[in-house]
Amino acid sequence: MTIITKIQVQKLNKERFNIYTDSGKGEEYSFSVDADTLVKFNLKKGMSFEQFELEEIIHADQLRKAYLASIVYLSRMMRTKKEIEQYLLKQEHTNDTIETTIMRLEEEGYINESKYADSYVRTSVNTSFKGPTIIRNELLTKGITNPVIENSLKQYSMESQVDHAMQLCQKKIASYNRYSTAQKKIKLEDLLRRKGFSTSIISIAIEETNYESDEDEELSALLVHARKAKRKFDGLSDWEYNQKMKSALFRKGFSIELIERALQFLEEENE
Repeated sequence: MTIITKIQVQKLNKERFNIYTDSGKGEEYSFSVDADTLVKFNLKKGMSFEQFELEEIIHADQLRKAYLASIVYLSRMMRTKKEIEQYLLKQEHTNDTIETTIMRLEEEGYINESKYADSYVRTSVNTSFKGPTIIRNELLTKGITNPVIENSLKQYSMESQVDHAMQLCQKKIASYNRYSTAQKKIKLEDLLRRKGFSTSIISIAIEETNYESDEDEELSALLVHARKAKRKFDGLSDWEYNQKMKSALFRKGFSIELIERALQFLEEENE
């Protein structure tokens, strides 16, 4: 039998109380509870209880702590079930306490993964240029299930996806001036793929983007690569030099006709 010998308000938290007990070996600190648990179990000096009753009190207080901590955590922004679980695990709550707390939060509407996914997709669409694949993967890491994600992604219309993809292309195209038209297309496709857009959206966005260089621009870009390649192959025989140059520049996406012009231009420069 354990007897409560003293109940003391904590100095740093007036809502919690330290409980001191005596189990026959003298008074010692036993556990702490908040005001709600204190009232719920009518804890007071001189009260006696068995070990199983003590465990019930401590368990109830842990549930209370986990619930209140979750409410504070949720007050900052919406959270998923997985995020709450990870948060409570860091606070060293037991799996049983976490599971019970999650169930209560869901029943009371504090956790609603459909609303969370809807809000996440809406915010992503309005504040970023992420494609659906990126958004889907981000929601999966937060513990949202595929059916919920797919339903929320219906908000991200095809028109919006194409618009975002085109804006990404327009922002990036200027930095691709030193590349051939063919390489520009490859780089834009790769960019949009990494941003999470589908093949069909990429195709439409690329078609609507003015990325093609005119002949003078193409030649100017080619000469940048040609001069660089020339420094690498300059010591070779004429035949090997020409073959290496043509091969290297062709792999950059330039046409054979334009490569011939560039090689002629470089030759005239050195005369």
